[in-house]
Amino acid sequence: METMTDTRPTFSRLTDGKARHSWRVAVPVVVVVVAIGALVAYLASNISSSSQRASAAERDANQYREQVAAVTKQVGDLQKDVALARSPGRTTVIIEAPAPAGKKAAATTPRPWAAVTWGELPDGKTWMRVNAYGLAQNLENGKAYQIWLQPASGDFIDVGAIELDANGSGYAMKADLPAIDQGKAVILTIDASGAKQPGQTVARGDLPKLQSTVTQAPPQQAQDQNPPGAPNQPQQNQAKPGTDKQQMHQGK
Repeated sequence: METMTDTRPTFSRLTDGKARHSWRVAVPVVVVVVAIGALVAYLASNISSSSQRASAAERDANQYREQVAAVTKQVGDLQKDVALARSPGRTTVIIEAPAPAGKKAAATTPRPWAAVTWGELPDGKTWMRVNAYGLAQNLENGKAYQIWLQPASGDFIDVGAIELDANGSGYAMKADLPAIDQGKAVILTIDASGAKQPGQTVARGDLPKLQSTVTQAPPQQAQDQNPPGAPNQPQQNQAKPGTDKQQMHQGK
């Protein structure tokens, strides 16, 4: 009897072939996916680093602009101070402390005095520069020499504390004070820090009566306020009442 051999493919052979074929197809896909993922990660990293660099550059630019603005303001203030220091002002008043009692004391004791220069700004405000001499350096704690402007009306205006040096001389300066015709007197005092009113008066001097030299803007002309053709402004070529009658009578 002849034996028949089963030549049909087994299930394992079929599955093994399909598995090998599927891996061959999947390998390129996996490589592409990995490459795309790496590219996306690289681009995200570059975008993040670029954003950080842009933020840092913007922060540095803002700091640079702030520094430039601060330096520009300092230069402007220095130029203004130099211009005021060179200006002779409108007037200079000498104020001096009264002489102490007794000839001997008057001869040996230096008296505080100051030269107060008062000037005018282009906008009508004024400035005051004070050079003081013979000031005592052993004042009580928390007290200092102070300059006050007494206006023609209103409260005293604090010009500033006098900065002393080793020789008992000092300096003070302030701008944006009232107009030149609003000053009455200037006072040198000894006050506590942050005082709102003059304290112990050391020297006082009256300010002269001055008139402002700042030119005011010319007022608008009437034609600017009432342009030609306005109802409240009669026209030159408008006929007056009775003119037509007179011409008719003359024609006759």
